[in-house]
Amino acid sequence: MRYTEFRPSPFLRRYIESYWLLRDEAPSSPAAAHRIMPDGCVELIFNLADPFRRIHPDGQIETQPTVLVAGQMRSCALIKPAGRVTLLGVRFRPAGALPFFHVPLHELTDHIAESSAVLGSWVIELQERLAAALARPHWHRQLENALHGRLRQRRSSDPMIEEAVRRILASAGRVQVERLFANLGMGARQIERKFQLLVGLRPKMLARIIRFQNLLTLAGHESQAWGAVAQHAGYYDQAHLIHDFQQFAGQPPSAFLLEQTELSAFFTRQHRKSVFYNTTS
Repeated sequence: MRYTEFRPSPFLRRYIESYWLLRDEAPSSPAAAHRIMPDGCVELIFNLADPFRRIHPDGQIETQPTVLVAGQMRSCALIKPAGRVTLLGVRFRPAGALPFFHVPLHELTDHIAESSAVLGSWVIELQERLAAALARPHWHRQLENALHGRLRQRRSSDPMIEEAVRRILASAGRVQVERLFANLGMGARQIERKFQLLVGLRPKMLARIIRFQNLLTLAGHESQAWGAVAQHAGYYDQAHLIHDFQQFAGQPPSAFLLEQTELSAFFTRQHRKSVFYNTTS
């Protein structure tokens, strides 16, 4: 399995963290299920190979659309490839997706939606162009051109919310949200409402997700005992650590460490090049 990232152009970096390509032309058989955890980002994903299936907590199996939007997640999603893997993705920054979308982001939270219902029919046409361009270098410029055109037609983001998100990221999720509100001169109700619209999460939930992802990053970089790494990430008691693992990974830390798959690892911050809040770098 091969994972590659590409940086967006300077004009789009305010909105987009990265473009990525994941390929596996010779998958293992039978394919394993992979646990994808919340990371604070909305993604637009094009599947150019065999379908993926999502396994719901009640055991229901759902075939995923070939072009989909993954909204903000507050718990993990269990997915399983059905064969060959060729996924192209646009990973939006936490407050960067709305200028491209037709709906408030909180309407997508905890949902994986068929993309044309959210973005319009242009994404289906773009999928066809991407499939033709993938064999050539710089295929991601097709994404650049399409997204650049959509941005000019849509509303802009909110600099105050972008600054609030920047501070949450810079603190690796350890910022005190109430103090953040006061420092930005915004009322709690106002900023909560704007976060739901522009990010799709409440500020405290975004901070918890970023703290959890930073914990995974630190665990991959440091040789300390797990408890010391957790404290470094801002977990000061075991109960909070286990609570976040149960919510975001769907299992306790011990089970997570034994189960994590290669594909799951690509979708944690620890294994990305475009880590915009990696406190170890």
